[in-house]
Amino acid sequence: MSDSESASRSDPALGAVSSETERSIDIDALLTVLAEEYTTEILAAVGTGSVPAREIADETGASRPTVYRRLNRLEAIGVLETTMVPSPGGQRRQAFELVLEEVEVPLVADVDAVADGS
Repeated sequence: MSDSESASRSDPALGAVSSETERSIDIDALLTVLAEEYTTEILAAVGTGSVPAREIADETGASRPTVYRRLNRLEAIGVLETTMVPSPGGQRRQAFELVLEEVEVPLVADVDAVADGS
């Protein structure tokens, strides 16, 4: 069992995450930000590529400050990462990219206790 798997089993607030590398994230923080207005639209706008916040705001209809707040929280949780991409004017700008494919949320803290009927 990897360190992240043992951490996710020992703390119900941490979930196992499937991506290129296994990581533990704070499920409570993730669920909180997912419940906020525009978060799911922002994640859909990011999709599978690197997308600048301005394009995300245009696509979702959310204000840029709202988009940046959600993006920063999602990055802090570990859902997104920031990259730098060239802009049409030749300068570089910040873009956001999904780093998670899926999240597994544990419904019980101790799987063995449930199996034993405790």
